[in-house]
Order: sequence, then structure tokens, then C-alpha cells
Amino acid sequence: MLTSDTDAYYSPGHVAQVVAQTVERSRLKSVIDSHCGRGALLDAVEKSFPKIHCAGIDLDGNAISHLRKIRPHWTLVRGDSLAWTAWERIHRKLGGSVDVAVLNPPFSMGQVKGVNIELEGRVLRGSLAMAHVITTIYHSNPTRVVAVLPESTMFSEMDRQGRAELERLYDVEVVAQFKSSTFRGARANSLLVGMTRRKRQRAASSVEKAHYMSLHNAIVRGGLPCFEAVSLRHGVPFVHSTDIKDLVRGEAKESLRTVRPFTRGIVNGHMILLPRVGVPNKANIGAWFTEDDVQLSDCVIALQYRSERIAHAAAVNLRRDYEALASLYRGTGARYVTVGRLSEWLTNARNTRTYAQL
Repeated sequence: MLTSDTDAYYSPGHVAQVVAQTVERSRLKSVIDSHCGRGALLDAVEKSFPKIHCAGIDLDGNAISHLRKIRPHWTLVRGDSLAWTAWERIHRKLGGSVDVAVLNPPFSMGQVKGVNIELEGRVLRGSLAMAHVITTIYHSNPTRVVAVLPESTMFSEMDRQGRAELERLYDVEVVAQFKSSTFRGARANSLLVGMTRRKRQRAASSVEKAHYMSLHNAIVRGGLPCFEAVSLRHGVPFVHSTDIKDLVRGEAKESLRTVRPFTRGIVNGHMILLPRVGVPNKANIGAWFTEDDVQLSDCVIALQYRSERIAHAAAVNLRRDYEALASLYRGTGARYVTVGRLSEWLTNARNTRTYAQL
């Protein structure tokens, strides 16, 4: 069973106040925070809605004991909100659904990058933060959700399935962005996300899936991590993100380190090279051609084109729309882009502008 033995960075007062203001409902009877910590979010909501009943869950026994002393009228459960046993105890005390959920879930779980999210016979894969949001929704059925989330939750490939599930049930809106220094002791880009339950659930779009799949052959993500690259005298030239500037400006690929080839991320022809991690420099966005194979590192993405003319035209378009391209690089820590995010943006761009076809 997955548990939430995680990092703990509590909500500052000004963040809690913004969360309470975002609740936006005049008649509320109940609110839950499934990872309540010291109770800052519930306190802020209670100040705005004095008659509301507050409920909280937290794995930290000391935090729950403290809250029981200072907030004896709250419903408080010590337990893991990803475990059904904690919700059984909440349901016994509260009954059915709640009006609103306010959340600041754990942003990470040590070295664990993804978790399984089990719901109604299905299993989704996502981040720990997404697991807390979806589990809370399915156990408490709130009409409104206001959550402080790591920025990557709304943009990463890992949480694509989770976002689709949220958007099927709720209208989802990014309300605000917090600075990376917001949480004391942590450097994490975070967002305030508001969700309002839909009257009718949205079906998944097969058209969107078709667009996404149709672009995979033209956008290539590198596959060889630098620490796994094995130098080989007569191997394949190895392209790292730090090489993009020199290659675009005419540096011969013979200057590149040669390595034993990997099964993924080998390309040739006309292309634009972009860093996968780290926002690209506008001046380094240009067409590049290689007749022979090169091996892309796992921090490089190649956009491939049929001809030199199309590649150059695409580079002009990308530099023209640089701000929009740069905005695709998101992340709780280092900024990065995913193939899915880039594919979707290029598809939309081609539908609204005269873009070179991949």
C-alpha cells in the first residue's frame, strides 16, 4: 500500500488566505483538507466562512494532537489519506460528500517519481501530488476544489492521465502562480488551481489522441543519458544540449564526442534541435543538417523536416513565437518540456498560423 511518508512544507499564511478567497462560494457547510498539517488552509476558510464545519486528515500524529487541542470542534483523523481506512473514519463522522476540498498535498516522495492511482477498477500513473488530489475527489466528492500544486502537475507527461481525469469531472483553472521561494525550506514552482464540478462529465476526445499520435514520428526525444554514454572511437557522434549552439552556428559534427549508439534517439537529415531540460536560447533556434546518424542525449529533442527550406521556415516561426515556446518549459524544479506538450502546441500553431509542416 502506498503511503505518504513525504516532505513536509506547510502553507504560509498568505497562501492560505489566497486559497480561502478562491473558494468563492457563499453557502458552505463543510470543507476538508486531506493533508492538513498544522491546519492553515482550514483556519483561513473558517475565518471566511465561520459556520463551516472543518475536517482534516494527516499522517503526523503530533500535528493532529495539536489541532485537536486548539480546534476541538473540527473533525480530525490521524491517517494516510491515500489509504481507504482513513476515509472510512471520515465518512463515519461526516457522512457523505463535502462542499469543498482545500489541498496542499506533498510535492514529492524522495526518489519515487510516480505512483499508481487506483480508482473504480482502473489504475492511473501519476505524481504523488496528483494521487492525493484524485483520491480526495473520489472519497469526498466535493463540488469545489482549491489546491496548491507543484507546477509540473498541470504540465508534465507523468500527470497527463490524471489531468484528463480531473478535466472529465471538473472545470479546471490555474488561478495563480507562486514564486519558487514561497515555501520556506523548499525551492519549488507552484500553482493555485481551482476546480468546479461539471454538471455533465466530459468524454475523452479521440481527435486529440489522433493528433498526438500522428506527430510522434517527426518529434524525436533523445534516449542516451550522459552518465551512460560509452565513448567509442568509431562510434556515433553524441549531441548534448550544450552542443546545440555550436552546431547551429556551423561547428562540424566531427568535433563531437563519439559513443556507442543507443536504441532510441538516433536521427539524421534536416532538423531543429531543442533542449528538453532548460529553456532554449532564442539565438540558438535554427535549422541543422546531418547526412550521417547522430545520437541525441536524453536532454535533447529533434524536430525533423523533409527539406532545408521547410526546416529554415520552421526555425523562423519558432523564433517569432519564442515567448510561447519558452512558456512550454515548466516544472516544479528545473524547467523542461515534454514531447506531448510540444506536439500539442505545434498542432495548435499550425491550425492558427502558416507553419511549416513537419
